Amino acid sequence: MWNDERYGIIGRGKAGWHAAAHNMSSSGGTLDGYVAQAAEGALVYDADGADYDAFARLVISGPMVDPGLPAGGVHRFMDRESAARMAGPGGLDGAFQTLATLAQSESYSGLDYVACDVYERLLRTIPGVKIGHVRNGLIEWDDEGDA
Repeated sequence: MWNDERYGIIGRGKAGWHAAAHNMSSSGGTLDGYVAQAAEGALVYDADGADYDAFARLVISGPMVDPGLPAGGVHRFMDRESAARMAGPGGLDGAFQTLATLAQSESYSGLDYVACDVYERLLRTIPGVKIGHVRNGLIEWDDEGDA
């Protein structure tokens, strides 16, 4: 790792392991390598055995995770008032208007960011996702990780 920032989330989807900190991410590394560079308490998930359709929905249309957000944090693509003005008369056109309309939704969009704990709650709704946390340089897997 080229700086002092530690990974706040480590995950395996359908294409291998990846990890992220607030302003950096990595793909294609090993689980052991990522754990060695992880922050204490970092979220670890393994979706290799997860329900494919449910996991794909979260990855494609759900929010992105930002380990730099405080617990419970959500950073929306845009605030709802601005989105409503942009989607209304005299506002945006075409695909940009569609994005502004979607940004008014109460659910998360693929352009929103959420904190690791919020993402963990979303992951727990997907059958077959295994969830754990880094403790003292090792992964402690939760018993309830097979939602």
